[in-house]
Amino acid sequence: QKVAIIGGGITGSAACRRLSKCPDLHIHIFDQGRRGVGGRTSSRKYDVRDGNDEAATLRFDHGCQFFRADTDRFKKIVNEWIEKDYVSEWNGDFRSSIKQEHEFFGLPSTPPFYVSNDGMQTLSKNILSDASENTNVRIHAGVRVAQLNRDTVTKKWKLIGTSGEAAYHDTDEKLQEDDQRNVIGEESGYDAVILTDISSSFGGWHRASAGVPDSFSTAVRNRVGARVPLLTAMIAFDTATDIPFDAASFDHPVVWFAAKTSSKSQMKTDKECWTIVSTAAYACDKIEETPMQDPKTGEFIPQSPDYLTTVPGPDLLRAFEEIVCDKAGILGNDALTNMPKHVFMDAQRWGSALPCHRHLRHESSTRKVLSGVPYDSGLHPLAPTRIEEDSKSFLADDDLALYQAGDMMSNYTPGMEGAALSGIDAAEHLLAQLGLND
Repeated sequence: QKVAIIGGGITGSAACRRLSKCPDLHIHIFDQGRRGVGGRTSSRKYDVRDGNDEAATLRFDHGCQFFRADTDRFKKIVNEWIEKDYVSEWNGDFRSSIKQEHEFFGLPSTPPFYVSNDGMQTLSKNILSDASENTNVRIHAGVRVAQLNRDTVTKKWKLIGTSGEAAYHDTDEKLQEDDQRNVIGEESGYDAVILTDISSSFGGWHRASAGVPDSFSTAVRNRVGARVPLLTAMIAFDTATDIPFDAASFDHPVVWFAAKTSSKSQMKTDKECWTIVSTAAYACDKIEETPMQDPKTGEFIPQSPDYLTTVPGPDLLRAFEEIVCDKAGILGNDALTNMPKHVFMDAQRWGSALPCHRHLRHESSTRKVLSGVPYDSGLHPLAPTRIEEDSKSFLADDDLALYQAGDMMSNYTPGMEGAALSGIDAAEHLLAQLGLND
């Protein structure tokens, strides 16, 4: 029997890891990432020329900054990853100027914290590399699934999509219109499909939509309730900044968190590089100002590098400089007098960075609907990871053989731990439905 997993982030990787232990199952993963698998656990590497026209390599984790392991199940898995040298505990000078319950995933008050060695993205790559040792696992990289069609006779799902430049999330809309869509993966179709990107259940206007049946997409949207958007800026400075901490959570209207690349295991870079994470309130304001959907035509609006590096990027940098140079801020009397000039800037819009908490998905004073999508900008505890609702950690339609997994579906506290456990739980449920044993 054959299973398709749409999305190669931590949820899809964890699901594949579990399914790959069954020798009777063929598993195909489809991922549309421009830089490979990873999803929100993505990393970036840039080779640039600095202010002296010298070559410099810059590195950033521009999505998930670190992860937690609070449940016994996930602690066991993380210990296996540590033994394989996939991840390490992240230790450093961590600080906070915000209430403990509003800290960025509990940093610094609720350790331990873990990072993937050589960048967060390598964890999904390593998990899938292990799974691929089973010859029944196949990874389709740079491929976008745009439509799911179920054969009325065989009940198998055929995947329709595209590859190459037209597959990527940030490709120009004109190129998307001209792309040729064909059956991808297994020509005869798949017995079941696990979807891991919440945007798969968006309408056809969204670049990540997988064209799932309306009944299923409605159930997915109802379970999510609202999502939490974030923006990240990737900044490299020409010389050392003298900032004494490696990462910190902030009480600031624009910046929620920042981390220095070189403080993470095996993340070497030629310049001092920082990833700055916005508050959800700031991200909501920017999405409202510059929506992801054209209000007249309904077309998807890709995030433009020109916009990202002229609006949110500079905003986050200015706010960060303000934070570390303000004696009333996190450094007190040790505040910096000035910051060196930056030699590189890029930014990323994460429209679905996190789900809102389970108990807030129906009602919240900080919720707003933008382009028909509910967003929530409230601050609520993200540590430790715990079960927040007595329900499954994934959504299942066994009659359709469709499954939605990930932190957006999970009954755990939002975050990577809940996303991974959701993928594992969905995989175990599917194995039982297919009548397969390890």
